[in-house]
Amino acid sequence: MKVINGCRGKSVLADSFLRQMFYNFIDNTRKYGEKATTIKVYFEEDLSGRKLIYEDDGVGIASENKPKLFTEGFSTGGSTGFGLFLIRKMMEVYGWKITENGEPGKGAKFTITISDRAS
Repeated sequence: MKVINGCRGKSVLADSFLRQMFYNFIDNTRKYGEKATTIKVYFEEDLSGRKLIYEDDGVGIASENKPKLFTEGFSTGGSTGFGLFLIRKMMEVYGWKITENGEPGKGAKFTITISDRAS
């Protein structure tokens, strides 16, 4: 799998939770992305703030699963359903917000909005 790092020269103040988040994202891409060949991680900045984005080119997340995605125990693959739930909890500790806004059939896209107090 190809990983494209678009974060060179950027930094955020975080601890090992951030490493765990990326581990969980990559693990989910490998398990559920099916046709995924590429992962991209990059920053964007706009009027609403700084965003750290993780996206893959796999099958994406079905629309009906999106509302439950960060719910404790929710899984589509028979796992514990704690991975994305814990990621959301980690982001709350930092004061960050996480959303999934990929397109079903085109890949998953997680956007983490970084608050001013946490960067």
